[in-house]
Amino acid sequence: MAKWSFISHITDYLKRPRFGQSKAPTLWPSEATAVVTNEYDEEIVEGKCRRATYFRYLTECYNYYTDKYSMYQPLIESIQQEYIPVDNYMRWIWKQGDLYEEYCINAAKESGIYISEQVQIYIPEHNVSGKIDLVTIDPNTNLFRAVEVKSVYGYGANFVLGTPAERRKGNLGEPRGSNLMQIGLYDWWYTSREETFGKSLLTYGARDTGRYAEYEIDTSQDEDGLHHIKYSGNSPVETEQTTTKITIESILKQYEYVTLAVDSGEIPKRDYALSYSEERIETLYERGLLGKTDRTQHEKRKKQIEEGKSRVVKAVHKGDWQCNRCSFKTICYSEDGSPREI
Repeated sequence: MAKWSFISHITDYLKRPRFGQSKAPTLWPSEATAVVTNEYDEEIVEGKCRRATYFRYLTECYNYYTDKYSMYQPLIESIQQEYIPVDNYMRWIWKQGDLYEEYCINAAKESGIYISEQVQIYIPEHNVSGKIDLVTIDPNTNLFRAVEVKSVYGYGANFVLGTPAERRKGNLGEPRGSNLMQIGLYDWWYTSREETFGKSLLTYGARDTGRYAEYEIDTSQDEDGLHHIKYSGNSPVETEQTTTKITIESILKQYEYVTLAVDSGEIPKRDYALSYSEERIETLYERGLLGKTDRTQHEKRKKQIEEGKSRVVKAVHKGDWQCNRCSFKTICYSEDGSPREI
C-alpha cells in the first residue's frame, strides 16, 4: 500500500470536480483588456490576452450552446487536447489569496462595517459578469464602499505596495492594470451610479511581509468625454490622484472584439509574445530597458557579429510572462517556441 500524505491529499482535494449545471457563458472583469498608447506613441495591450479570453469563452459557448457553435468542433477538440491544466502550486497560491480575502471579510464583520460580500455585477450589453469581493459601510460618511481585495507576495509586491524607501517618502506603488480594470468596471457600472456609495477601494496585502496598500478608485467622466480609470493612495499614506491611460470605453471595445471573434470564427491575434524577436530586443536595448546582464550580453553579441566572428554568444531571450504562464500556450506556440498557425 502506498504511503499516505496529508499535503498530497489536500492538494488532490483542491482539484476536485465541481458538480451542478453551469450557467450561460459570460465574459469576466478579471479578463479585462484595454489598448493604450505608451510613452513611445505605440499602441500596446494592457491586461488579459484577448486570444486567451477567446479560447476560454469559445469553449464555454460551445459546451453550453453546442448546436449553435457546432462548426467549431475541430478547434474545440484541439483546444481541449492542448490545454495545460493549472499546476498544483498555482492552486495553493489561489487558495492563499482566497484566505486573505476571507480574513478581510471576517475582519469587516468583527469590526462592525460589513454589509455584503460576493455582490453580483452584470453588464448586459457586453455580457460581462463579476462579483465585488466586499461591500462595507464607511463610518465617517455612512456611504457604502466597494472593496476589491488582492494579495501579493515576493519581489513583485513592491510594484503595487511601493518599496520601503518609497513609502518612507510618502509614496506608494502603482496598482496592476488588470486589477484597476476589474474594480474600475465595478465602480463605473454600479457603485458610481448609486448615491448611497462612495468611491471604490482596491486593497493589496502582502502575505509574506504583512505590508499593505489601499487605493481609491475614480471612473468619473473626463473632459475628453471618456471614463479614464484614476487612482490615489488611500492608506497607509494618501497620495495625489493619478489618471491612467486605461478607459472604460477601451475595455468595453475589447469585450466587443472577443464577442465578434466568437461569432465570426476569426481567431484574435496574439497580444503578447512568448519570445521577443531580435529586432524587439534591439529596441529595448536602445531605449535602455534591458537589465545590466542582458545589456552586457547583447552588446557582446553585437560586437562579435560586427567583427565577423563565427562563434557568438547566444541572443538575449525575453518574452511576456502572460504567454509563459498561459494554459493555451501550446496552442499558440510549438515546442521550440515558434508561433503556430491555427
